[in-house]
Amino acid sequence: ASLKGLAIHTADEAGTSAGPDYKFGWGLLNIASAVTFINDSATNKIEERILASGTPQNILFSADAGKPIKITISWTDKSGTPVSSNLLNNPTKMLVNDLDIRLTRMSDNMVFNPYILDPANPANAATTGDNNRDNVEMIYLATPDAGNYTLTISNKGNIVGSTQPYT
Repeated sequence: ASLKGLAIHTADEAGTSAGPDYKFGWGLLNIASAVTFINDSATNKIEERILASGTPQNILFSADAGKPIKITISWTDKSGTPVSSNLLNNPTKMLVNDLDIRLTRMSDNMVFNPYILDPANPANAATTGDNNRDNVEMIYLATPDAGNYTLTISNKGNIVGSTQPYT
């Protein structure tokens, strides 16, 4: 989960719109960017944590005006029950442990959501909202306001196994 999250977080945009898409995924792998990210611990963080079912975690931080904020969460989900279908790219949701990230700007309580894709309209650009399909979520603010922010990591329902490691 950590390596996957790092690869996605530092990938170069490959589509015509910001965020993931069904043609290019999260973009082009950029190993140099990943190494730079790891080496810049003053600005960047990679944390491995464990979320207990129903116990949200909050991370407080401050941001500088105009300096982008990018937050990515990744986890290795528990095995789901395969569907019996001959459909190619079956749209049935298979996520077992649905973790969520939300970013709140403290000055006005504005909430920022992660990218989401619409499987019914795969040519559409990513929007933001409640991602309940993927075991990777990303929030990106290109030009945030300066101030204090709270990142909340939570889950829907009950976590299978009662805890879920994530990065």
